[in-house]
Amino acid sequence: TPEQVRAAAAAFRVYVSAGPRDADGDYIVDHSVLTFLVDPDGAFRDCYGRSRTAEELARSVRAHMDSYEPLPPAGQE
Repeated sequence: TPEQVRAAAAAFRVYVSAGPRDADGDYIVDHSVLTFLVDPDGAFRDCYGRSRTAEELARSVRAHMDSYEPLPPAGQE
């Protein structure tokens, strides 16, 4: 829903703004250009902007994968 999109944008602190609609009802969305790394538990791990090289991004993702430890099941902390 639009409310969920706004909540996700706020949670990740990204900028998003829909431009005016044209005669066909189409519009352009201006937004942050970022890629987020979220682990299998849904936790934020890293954020990558356009200045990162493919090699840097791959090294970071690999490091996060290698160090990942799942969260214990609820109630078993």
